[in-house]
Amino acid sequence: MNMIPIDKQAHFWSGATICLAISLFFPPAVGLITAIVLGALKEVWDGRGHGTKDVWDFVATGLGGVVGFVLILISEALR
Repeated sequence: MNMIPIDKQAHFWSGATICLAISLFFPPAVGLITAIVLGALKEVWDGRGHGTKDVWDFVATGLGGVVGFVLILISEALR
């Protein structure tokens, strides 16, 4: 069975957490954008010799941000 690598899981949960945390104080779109931008900056940092640059890490972070964003929208719709 193919499992999702733990590194990608960490990126996913980081993106979701960033989005949800920022959305406590700002509109949800700001949380989503922040998660995506921080995911991109992390890969730029890695590409400058501080880790292994991987586009799939960026995708996983962004996807986590999207899931966090959707959860917020669902939560707001149910109020």
